[in-house]
Amino acid sequence: MRDLLKKALSKTSASYADAYYEDRHSLAITFAGKKLKDVSTTTLNGGRFRALKGGGSAYSSYTDLKKMDESLKSAENTAFDMSKHQKRPIELAAAPVIDDVVKATPEIDPRDITFNEKRTLAQKYNDLILSNEKVYTTLLTYNEVVTKKYFVNTEGTMIDQEVILCRISARIIAKNGSTIQSTGISLGFDEDYKKLLDREADIENQAKITVDLLDAEPVKGGVYTILCNPFLAGIFTHEAFGHLSEADSLYDIQSIVDLMKIGKVMGKPILNIVDQGNLKGASGTYKYDDEGIPTQKTYLIKDGILTGRLLSREMASVFGGKPTGNLRATDYRLNPIVRMSNIFIENGESTYEDMLESIDDGLYLCQGKGGQTMGDLFTFGAQYGYKIKNGKLGKMIRDINISGNVFSTLKNIVAIGNDFEIIETGGCGKSKAGLFYMQMLDKSGMLSPHVKIKDVVIGGKE
Repeated sequence: MRDLLKKALSKTSASYADAYYEDRHSLAITFAGKKLKDVSTTTLNGGRFRALKGGGSAYSSYTDLKKMDESLKSAENTAFDMSKHQKRPIELAAAPVIDDVVKATPEIDPRDITFNEKRTLAQKYNDLILSNEKVYTTLLTYNEVVTKKYFVNTEGTMIDQEVILCRISARIIAKNGSTIQSTGISLGFDEDYKKLLDREADIENQAKITVDLLDAEPVKGGVYTILCNPFLAGIFTHEAFGHLSEADSLYDIQSIVDLMKIGKVMGKPILNIVDQGNLKGASGTYKYDDEGIPTQKTYLIKDGILTGRLLSREMASVFGGKPTGNLRATDYRLNPIVRMSNIFIENGESTYEDMLESIDDGLYLCQGKGGQTMGDLFTFGAQYGYKIKNGKLGKMIRDINISGNVFSTLKNIVAIGNDFEIIETGGCGKSKAGLFYMQMLDKSGMLSPHVKIKDVVIGGKE
């Protein structure tokens, strides 16, 4: 495939061009309640070209290999037409020339596991959830995606890259009379099938939490000191701060550019936030992005100071700096945009016990439930939590919504735990031009230790 792409690019009249092709195979096995609801296999094959010509830039995608030349010509012509309407010529920052072949290296490769074994594992976990008599129903899916990616550009880079993702995710619904509660759990979210095995205790615990929520109290709205578990702290970091660090989301909005000025104090010196795409075992890990840039560790906040942002080659030329390996698309049909890989708060020095004991009247909040941002404002939910009284956990609470301003909330982080944890979930939606341009991306991960935050607005009952 790389030879076909290289041959096509040899005919280009563009000042720069690159070619991307992917061969994707996916499997989904879904149980709804006691029934096997659906089994689906999907194959997705196709490619896209990017061309820079006359200071303009454009993409063109295709599925028929016989139309590669036509697709490249379309990208060239569109790029030249775009150059007449752009405020500035498109430029790309320098990038290394790479020739590499990347193979996935899971301890247990899901491709070596039979369909029946995968179905049996999913059914076992589904039956285990349903064995709790107060669980009303479930929606549980085994999902596997194997993608071979090929990238070639006119600068000499040629990369073949294999990416695997397998996971089991479940939505658990409990019911008691007219009261209904729901939580979710995700297992694996990595290339290694081994992470899906022997997870009965995690499944049973999540079912118990869901059932316990039936008797939990709705949280009382107010302003609290909260202790976030690693999952929720990861959601906050991703939703509230991470999207603001994606350079293509902010460079057209001067007010956000001003708020995200490098060197700005964002929090206390204990705060360090990182995006790292080459972190082994995390959900958002990959070796090269969709323009052939190696992933790396990028400090976004260091010692409380804003020090970096996520950059494509184009955004690196706009803002200065080097590309960070974060330009990606959901698949070949869409234009790549800047996306987080694995974003996280680095370990601090506090213990969970010390942070809990330091809170006289507050909340311990766990897991995440949705989330969105609008500029510097955010809102998302917690699946469940507990009251904290005099440094001890109290009654379970539910119906928890968290909102605020990201910059004031970051400054209100007063303690960070020493119990850094990889979160077994992932996925992120991002839109640059309305809902019809929404790109959902699986390979986007979160990690975090426990985090203590003061003065957080919690929505709930009066």
